[in-house]
Amino acid sequence: MWTGRKPLLLALTFALAAALSGCLETEAKLTWHEDGSMDLTVRLEGDALAGQAGEIASQLRASGFRDIRVGAERLTAVQPLKLAGWDRLSGWLPGRLAYQDPSGLVFSRTSWVVFEDYALSGTLDAARVAELPSFVKALGLPFVFKVEAPWPALTSNATRMEGERTYVWEATLGRPFPVHVVYRRWYPERIVALVLLVAVMGTVLWRRSRRRRRG
Repeated sequence: MWTGRKPLLLALTFALAAALSGCLETEAKLTWHEDGSMDLTVRLEGDALAGQAGEIASQLRASGFRDIRVGAERLTAVQPLKLAGWDRLSGWLPGRLAYQDPSGLVFSRTSWVVFEDYALSGTLDAARVAELPSFVKALGLPFVFKVEAPWPALTSNATRMEGERTYVWEATLGRPFPVHVVYRRWYPERIVALVLLVAVMGTVLWRRSRRRRRG
């Protein structure tokens, strides 16, 4: 999905060994920005990181993650994301662009000219993406998935919210769960431009109509 790298939750593969040897919380947060770009932030926290954080950080860095911060019991890393063909959709033309990630999620962007909908839906299966062993499901390791955007959400099936724009799904690693959230982004400048265009066209047609009547 992301710039030719392994898709969502790549970091779980590198963290699994640590997770099995002690307590480790795993979190993945997808953030949409004003320009439509996205970042994936991974957070691993727990005493199981001791002695293994450096190796995990190296693997993440080699996989395209940046801004990696390592502490005694906490590791965070950020990866810029870019959907294939995402920029080919012109906001001035109605249309829809969708991408199905191997994780089971479908990312879509639908343009209605004056507003665009950014949607994320499907069944998130971290085990399928990160190639986790089948016995992981029985371990009951906690996993949190978050989605945040600067626009209001129309619908969501999130477990809870953080603040006004962050939707949170609390799940167990290795157990697929449904994800659905739709954000709407309005473009006031397009509305103004369309109103002005309609006004200009109306004026031109009205003047032509008057000239024909006089002729």
